[in-house]
Amino acid sequence: MKHTTLQTREVAIGYRSKKQTQVLHRGMDLALHEGELNCILGPNGAGKSTLIKTLAGFMEALEGEIFLMGAPRTERSFKKLSHLMSVVLTDRIQIPHSRVLDIVGMGRYPYTSIIGRFGQKDRKIVDQALKRVGIEAMKHRFFDELSDGEKQKVMIAKALAQDTPVIILDEPTAFLDFPSKIEVMQILMGLAKDTGKSVLLSTHDVELALQVADQIWLMDKGKDIQTGPPEDLVLSNVLNHFFEKETIYFDKYTGTFLLKNNTGSKINTSGRQPYLFWLNKALTRIGFNTAEKGEGESEVVIKAKDDILLLLPDKTRTKFTSIESLINFLKNRI
Repeated sequence: MKHTTLQTREVAIGYRSKKQTQVLHRGMDLALHEGELNCILGPNGAGKSTLIKTLAGFMEALEGEIFLMGAPRTERSFKKLSHLMSVVLTDRIQIPHSRVLDIVGMGRYPYTSIIGRFGQKDRKIVDQALKRVGIEAMKHRFFDELSDGEKQKVMIAKALAQDTPVIILDEPTAFLDFPSKIEVMQILMGLAKDTGKSVLLSTHDVELALQVADQIWLMDKGKDIQTGPPEDLVLSNVLNHFFEKETIYFDKYTGTFLLKNNTGSKINTSGRQPYLFWLNKALTRIGFNTAEKGEGESEVVIKAKDDILLLLPDKTRTKFTSIESLINFLKNRI
């Protein structure tokens, strides 16, 4: 049975000033387990970063209690906390005149002597962190010469060198191009699975989070937090209720967000994948709402990229050898 590494009981988060207290969420009972990657999802202003900073100790909980490795976090000394939890924030970091090796080495400071002297064990752990994140070859490069993706890997390696059972990250894929987002997520997923560490991160990349997360924490203004495996949240339509807007919806069959058209024109589609997926995207783009059989007046069956059959209400059957030729035909009839 997996141990619980981080837990909240009846926690409220928000902001407290001399004049007033603004509560964003309250009554939160959340749990993070060893060997799991959990993702916090939600729109801007939902409170994701506030929750991250509260769990990490940068902000105080307004109510309730946070437990770290079975004990109240408030009972942990600063030194003990640095042995149990490492944090990577989303801020663009500028560290001039510092080499990658030195920055990753900062993760070992909780374990070094008063003068910060490294031992053989510290150097070994730093080297392992560099290798784990795939930046061993750039350890002598200057940090400010790196790309955003490379910098983010350095900060993850620093957190890994800190050797804590819990790693918390606020928007670790912000500012990255899509291939770099995937690479960073794969690194974090590997950390959880291979080392048994608990990884918690906030992100806007819903579709990517659905592929890597063991648990999703869904947040939105004025709503209770919903948690669970991504598959259960998708199939129960919980995810759709959180993110559906007037112009987009979450398609549980493909795990992606699609455009919603308000033309009222429906067309039935069926066929083989992946051709059906791309056919539906093309039809949506030109103004159709794709539907299951029986809801639309016309029907398109796609068996291969060059084998497409259109059945019109008047029983006319027309074959097409590409999605482009079908789209051009339908455009002239809209």
